[in-house]
Amino acid sequence: MASTILLSSYVRKPEFEDFLNAFHDGVCESDLVKHYFFLAKKAVILQDMKKFSSYLTPKTSLDYRRPAASTASPDIQLPDSQISEISQIMSRVLREKKFTLEHTPQLTHEILEMIDETRSQTNDTAASILYPDEIDSENVYKFLKKNKIDSEVMPSKALMAEKGLSHKVWIYLDHEEKTISIEGKIFIKDIAFDDQIEEIIEKQNNRDSFIKIRLVRDAGAQHLFERHVLPFRNGIPVRLFVRYLRKFSSDLDLIYSTDSDDILK
Repeated sequence: MASTILLSSYVRKPEFEDFLNAFHDGVCESDLVKHYFFLAKKAVILQDMKKFSSYLTPKTSLDYRRPAASTASPDIQLPDSQISEISQIMSRVLREKKFTLEHTPQLTHEILEMIDETRSQTNDTAASILYPDEIDSENVYKFLKKNKIDSEVMPSKALMAEKGLSHKVWIYLDHEEKTISIEGKIFIKDIAFDDQIEEIIEKQNNRDSFIKIRLVRDAGAQHLFERHVLPFRNGIPVRLFVRYLRKFSSDLDLIYSTDSDDILK
C-alpha cells in the first residue's frame, strides 16, 4: 500500500505540466474520447491537482493494479471502454515523458480521479467546495448531512460522526494551522493482555491499508488510535473528503476482523 499520494509531489515538478499538455493533446486526438475534456480545462485541472490532491484516498496495491474506473458524478461518468482508452493514452505519455515506470498504475488512478473531480465540479449545480472563509464546524456538519453522514457538533466544536459511516470518527478543525483532522478510536476491554493487543496492532500495520494504529494508554481508557491530517488552506473538496472519510471509517472497522480473542469493544 502506498502511504502517500504520488500526485501530490509529481504535480509540483516542472515536467508535469508538459506531461499534462501531451496527455490532453493525445486524448483530444482520439475520436472515442475527445469529449473527455469538454467539462475541464487544462489550467483548472492543474490548479485543482495542486490544491486538492492530498484529499485523494490511498488505495491498496491490488486496487492500483486493477483498471481505473470513473469517479465522476453519475450523469457524466464515461463507460469502461472509454476510461480504458484514456488510461492507455496516459500510460503511453507517462512512458514517453520518462516517468518512473512502477509509479504508472498509481498515477493513472490518481490523475483520472482528480480530472473527474474537476469535471464534476464544473457540472455541479450545488456547491461542492467549502472555501476557506466558509470552513467552520456548522458548515462541515451541513455538507456531511447532504452526503448522508450524520454528525454532532460538540461543545469543543469538534464533530462526532457515526451514522452513515462504518465506524465512529471525530473531526477537528485547526484554524491556525489550516488543517482538518480525522481521528478514530477503538477501545479495548480491561481483560486484554498486552500480547493480544500487540498482535492486533501488528496484524493491522502489516495489512495493505492506509490505517496504521497505535496504542494509547495515557488519555483515559486504553484504545487503538489513528489520526489523519489534511490541509484546508485552499478549501475542502467535499466529494473527495467524504470519500476519504468513508474509507478511513471502513478500514478502521475492519480491525475488528483481526480480534480473534474478542478484546475490542
